[in-house]
Amino acid sequence: MRGSITRVSRKDGSGCIVAEDGKEVYFERSEASSHGVDDLRVGHWVEFELQYGFERPCAVNIKRLHRDAGGCHQVGLAYKESP
Repeated sequence: MRGSITRVSRKDGSGCIVAEDGKEVYFERSEASSHGVDDLRVGHWVEFELQYGFERPCAVNIKRLHRDAGGCHQVGLAYKESP
């Protein structure tokens, strides 16, 4: 699935993604950092898989995508400290 980051907690790095189908999906920082994407921000376009848990579906295997006029492709990111 694909979607865009709508919220990121400064406290623990968890957040929410709005998928292309309009549904909001929760994610934990560990699911992004396991793919070297520690620097997710609101508005970033991502690709992810859904994992169904006890309370709600969660995004796992999150990878940031770069959106341009020709389509989307993955980009590698380095970790940056937030100000």
